[in-house]
Amino acid sequence: MLRENLIVNLREFGLSDYEAKAFLALTLHGPLTASGVTEKSSIPQSKVYGILKSLSEKFLAETWNGKPLKFKAAEPEIALKKILERKKMTIDNLRERTAELAEQLKPISGFQTENFGLWTSSGKLACMEKAAEMVSRAKEFGFATTSRFSRYPPLDNAYASALKKGVKIRILGTSNLDESKRARAMWYANHGAEIRILPMKVNPIIGIVDGKEASFRLDNSDTPDMIWSNNPALISVFKSYFDDLWKKAEKFKI
Repeated sequence: MLRENLIVNLREFGLSDYEAKAFLALTLHGPLTASGVTEKSSIPQSKVYGILKSLSEKFLAETWNGKPLKFKAAEPEIALKKILERKKMTIDNLRERTAELAEQLKPISGFQTENFGLWTSSGKLACMEKAAEMVSRAKEFGFATTSRFSRYPPLDNAYASALKKGVKIRILGTSNLDESKRARAMWYANHGAEIRILPMKVNPIIGIVDGKEASFRLDNSDTPDMIWSNNPALISVFKSYFDDLWKKAEKFKI
């Protein structure tokens, strides 16, 4: 039986489920014949040759000529480094093309979207991505409420970058802090954010950036929704609400 955690880890390197199982079988038990790979990995016999060919094309497996034909895995450390190098090349290529593509994707001249509106993002990850996007646009201030002081790499980077640029960041915690929440709040405080705490029965999650955009998160199910708007009237309401809560809150003690 192959260890499931190793299969999951290999899949994070971009291998399919069958590729991960075949590579792991070859690494732990190889060299193996195709039938041996099937036996050790439970990959169907009808698919195993295609999977082994795919691994060979990715330089993750080698063929030993002979009868019967045998396969061996590339040295794991070397193989994984090759995967990382290919991914890095892909990322570098995309980075080089970003400016060009962004220019080409600008709206057609004469076409404009509605000036003000409401947009919805669904799902926790999408909400975090939208929050990071908002913070990355901040030039003067970014204010937000939170019940958990959640951490997410793109959001962390956006906050750290904004604070370095002198953007005023205020984060209001709306729940009592346990040890893990306090540790996350400390991260924001140590990077220069102003933190205050005001435990509330209801935990509204809002964000305001530069008085130009605002968001409100609805946690009414397992899949939260975030409503974003650039409507001045709505932004003004959120800003006033946040300012009122901020005055009532206590400073976070580091």
